[in-house]
Amino acid sequence: MKKIWIAIGVATVIVLLVGINVWRQVAAEGLTVKTTQLEQREIASSVMTPGTLKLKNEQTVYASPEKGEVDEILVEEGDQVKEGDALLRYANEQLELEKEQNALTIESNYLRLNHLKKQLDRLDEKEDEADEQIGGEQAVQSIEDERDQLEMERRMANIELKQAQLQKETIDKQLKDLTVKSEVDGTVLSVDEVAAHATNQTEPQPVIRIAALDELIVEGVISEYDTLKVEEGQAVVLSSDVVPDEEWKGKVTHIGYLPEQSNSMNGETEAVQYAVEVAVESEDIPLKPGFQMIMEIETEKRKVPTLPLSAVISESRAAVDGDSTEASSEEEHYVFVVKDGKAERRPVEVGIVSDDRIEIKDGLEPDEHVIVDPPDDLKDGAEVTVK
Repeated sequence: MKKIWIAIGVATVIVLLVGINVWRQVAAEGLTVKTTQLEQREIASSVMTPGTLKLKNEQTVYASPEKGEVDEILVEEGDQVKEGDALLRYANEQLELEKEQNALTIESNYLRLNHLKKQLDRLDEKEDEADEQIGGEQAVQSIEDERDQLEMERRMANIELKQAQLQKETIDKQLKDLTVKSEVDGTVLSVDEVAAHATNQTEPQPVIRIAALDELIVEGVISEYDTLKVEEGQAVVLSSDVVPDEEWKGKVTHIGYLPEQSNSMNGETEAVQYAVEVAVESEDIPLKPGFQMIMEIETEKRKVPTLPLSAVISESRAAVDGDSTEASSEEEHYVFVVKDGKAERRPVEVGIVSDDRIEIKDGLEPDEHVIVDPPDDLKDGAEVTVK
């Protein structure tokens, strides 16, 4: 039994000695790490903002009681219409009566002018006869008052005729407006006969809705800061939580010049925002108008020195404003560079992040080897071995 315990003791000592030797060998070799170097990559910055999917070209027709009663709806749901096609027609008896009365007034003025012309012609004949009988000067004097009266009546008749003709143009325009026409090329989405004849609606309902189904836009807002970066024509990636694994292409088509109106709460001024519109360029998008979407607007694209995100470590540090005692949190970025077989902690200035790469603005040389995925306990000056 004693020999067995002696054997166990000897074996334990041997294991300890072997373990110590192995530990010393590993410590001498240092931690094994994988490294990378700065790589020029095309990287893009972006602005993300929510938006609502809408139809670009849409027309909504409401009943207009001031025009009269809806006499006839000329389209049905599903019809394809072109700009200028008639959609519905109003009936307005009062306007028809005014048209007839106006036509009679115009005719009456023409008859009156013709009668005055004949009177003036007869007056000329009378003047010629008087000239032969009693002399030219006396003849003119005898009929001057009569001619002046007739000329005055003719001028008044001309004025009344012009007024009637202007009234005719107004009536004709009003009659033309009784036929509502399509303002867009598209599909008739809905027709509501009840809304066309309802007289006591608390809130007006559309009678006809038309839209171009193949032209979609996304509308949202961006901050005043982002308006300095977003421009018309920039590419946009569109996505939706409803279909999380799909993306669609778009393009910025409009940025509001004036800010959106906002109501301040509790006397506090809200952030200024500007409207932004994005045209959907992808076809066969499965979403419907009204769906909420995310717009990722690509504001800048350039080639810059980059590293994998896994090579850059970020940590917060306290910063104090020189004019204030209030501390704020800032991020410090650093990497570990392999130099003379040791890990050297190196602060770096970073820029744009895109996918799994990050821009390195300052702090590294192109030929330096940077540790990828450094261990959490890696210390400055630790010995390392590169794979």
